[in-house]
Amino acid sequence: MPYIEPGKYVCYAFSFTGGALLKWFTDHLTGGAYPAEDIFMAEPTGLLVLPHFSGAATPYMDSGSKGAIIGLTLSHTQRDIYYALMEGVCFEMRLNMDCLNHAGIRFESLRAAGGGANSRVWMQMKADILNLPVTALQSVEAGAVGSAMTTGVAIGLFDDLRSAAKIFVQEKETYCPRAEMHEKYNKIYEKYKKLYPAVRPLA
Repeated sequence: MPYIEPGKYVCYAFSFTGGALLKWFTDHLTGGAYPAEDIFMAEPTGLLVLPHFSGAATPYMDSGSKGAIIGLTLSHTQRDIYYALMEGVCFEMRLNMDCLNHAGIRFESLRAAGGGANSRVWMQMKADILNLPVTALQSVEAGAVGSAMTTGVAIGLFDDLRSAAKIFVQEKETYCPRAEMHEKYNKIYEKYKKLYPAVRPLA
């Protein structure tokens, strides 16, 4: 898509679910209570979650795709499912990132905004799965901040977006990937890549 600066473009990579998936879980399966988070997860859950609860966005753009939770046993707990939903969203991000990498777009770090950026577990999980530093930003409403920045430039309050960003974009905390956790998640990710082709014919 064309960017606001002439000659530059934005490549969208997005999912229809994220925080909404966790809200669905707490609203319907826990009575509104979020499971206690523990930043130091010892192991991945081992569950596979296809987070297409509202259809699939990029790279599939398939509105007919459905969500799935694979690998449940009697030993799994409410907390396991909650964390697995987080993992599924992160694996979908990894899938999109791999597509962009294949197209020649490389990342050195990522920034996270919105309500999910307040979850230290989720931020660390993203760093581990994506194998990139992920920085949470102070502002929850990234869209509103971006609108304020572009408006400020348009009316001459700032010389350019970089000047506006120095004021509006404030970093909160950076989460660095842990090599041992990335290796564990990588093994699960190889299975995750097969999940959509396996589940889609059944939906």
